[in-house]
Amino acid sequence: MSNFDEDFFKDLLREEREECLKGPGIDLDLHEQFVEACQAFQDAKDAKDAAEADLEESTRAGDTAAKAEAQEMLTMWSKALKDSLQSCVDAAKPILEAVDLTEYDLEMSLLRTAILTRATSKGLAKFANDSDLNGQLIETLLNNKKIMKEMILQGGARKNEFGMCMKLYTQIMAGIEKDRFHKVNKKLAMAAALEFCSKQSEFDTSVDVNAQKRFTHYDKAHRKGELDPAFTHFKTWEYRMAINSDAPNEQLKWGRKMQMNFCPHIATIYNEKFRYCYQVSSDVGYRDPTWTSSPRTYQQVLSGGGREGPRAWFGRYICRAFGIPVWGAKQPGNMSMARWTPKGWEFYLGKDGDWDISSWEDRSGVDFYEECRARSAVSEQEYFERVVLLECLADACKEKNKKPEEAGFVNPNKVWRSLALMQRKIFAESCTEDSFQRTGPGVVVSKIEKYIQEIDEQNPPLPIEQDKKGVIVIPASSFTSSSDEKHVRKMKSFGGGSQLHLVGGGGYVTYDIPDEISIEQDKKYMLSAKVCSVHLEQSPLQFEVDGGETFDLEVPYTVGEWGTTEQTEVVIGGMKQLKVFRKSSPTSFGLAIQSFTLTPC
Repeated sequence: MSNFDEDFFKDLLREEREECLKGPGIDLDLHEQFVEACQAFQDAKDAKDAAEADLEESTRAGDTAAKAEAQEMLTMWSKALKDSLQSCVDAAKPILEAVDLTEYDLEMSLLRTAILTRATSKGLAKFANDSDLNGQLIETLLNNKKIMKEMILQGGARKNEFGMCMKLYTQIMAGIEKDRFHKVNKKLAMAAALEFCSKQSEFDTSVDVNAQKRFTHYDKAHRKGELDPAFTHFKTWEYRMAINSDAPNEQLKWGRKMQMNFCPHIATIYNEKFRYCYQVSSDVGYRDPTWTSSPRTYQQVLSGGGREGPRAWFGRYICRAFGIPVWGAKQPGNMSMARWTPKGWEFYLGKDGDWDISSWEDRSGVDFYEECRARSAVSEQEYFERVVLLECLADACKEKNKKPEEAGFVNPNKVWRSLALMQRKIFAESCTEDSFQRTGPGVVVSKIEKYIQEIDEQNPPLPIEQDKKGVIVIPASSFTSSSDEKHVRKMKSFGGGSQLHLVGGGGYVTYDIPDEISIEQDKKYMLSAKVCSVHLEQSPLQFEVDGGETFDLEVPYTVGEWGTTEQTEVVIGGMKQLKVFRKSSPTSFGLAIQSFTLTPC
């Protein structure tokens, strides 16, 4: 057993705090001006909060006069809050220009203090004394400046479980090969350790997400080129939000394969805001959800639909399946999500004023968005030196946030933490669209990149063919005419060939049968189709021969795989034109088709 008791960590924290306090001071006049600006901000914020409460109460009571007065006060205090925040920035600038914590050789003490403070002496002692190995891990962590720096820089261990984070990181790193993927995997290992050191359950189960298996899942998917092209170039902080899905690994793998099979046009949308997650709009029906088994799965979410909650769940899930960083978001009367794009973080399924009205796990959208922009505007080293070390000094000065929601606001009683926020805000204001580009030399060519490069709109349609036995194969994408693109799309298939995608009901396609295709007048044929579906309930495909007789073909639920329908017997005479369509109905969602086959009886 380890000899690290609670008193040991308390004494160490006391020593490190004393060392930290030998660092920089602040000019008294500048200090006073900044504190006054922070107090003015807090006063304005309190007044604005009170005005919002008054507005809500008067609206509920139906008091028109009181509502108008509350709205006027809210407008006034909102402007005052904005002005006072700018005053805080102005007052902070001369202090920030004068303070450089890297000049004081305090980095080791600041990092130790941050970990000791956040993990608590009690928490570290409990972990360290659980086994000799745990004690050694804590000792190694507190003496390894590089690992401490990376943990703190990348947002800290989830729920401050730094001991377990070190254990997971050590385990994962022990199995990493030093190949061309090593740089990415080292960041990915830290992201997995930071994110899953505190237990998180898989969707609708009590099974914990395994950090090692989650790392391995994304490592393998990356090596196979299954992830978004930008995945190679994300920062560790971004990887945390890309891999922290509650979906089991096999469902993440299914999601990628399903979208590449079923709707490659969504997996390759040029506007990255909609890439992957647009499937929520096209295929997750807005309706009461249908659950078919327990535990629930993301296959069921896609098939059975739902309202705001399930639709947001699926959007987050499918983006993370492809390795895209996602931030969940709650809004008044709505569940939403924000995601990384090369032009910045953008909302999907959101409302007007997204960041201002959003929150997630006690963090406001405004606070999160500012951190995204600040981290993207400067190098990780500069962010560490100018923001993170100030946050560590705030820990040394016992400037603790009593509530999580206090984290994003300046406070006259927390000078160093408030200065860190102002430096972050200054960085965020320098952010541009280009700051979010994640490009560079790649270690693997993604399947998505390859697919986009091979798209050729000039390729002629595949021919309708007939073999020696009289079997006729009609490529679904080789139609002669169709309804508008809103309902009908043709595209290259992942893995070769082409396919047709019927978007909901109401669309149709027609095929002109070439003269060289021989169809006997009175002969019966067995009709089948190669399809990919993601909904349990499906409207049948309907076929119309030469503008006359029609017949139906039932569509099976293939759960995102390519499959063949059961055959149905048809008489098509000397067919010269075939029309294929589905009637609009509540069960007419997307359907992918590669081919139709007519086999002589």
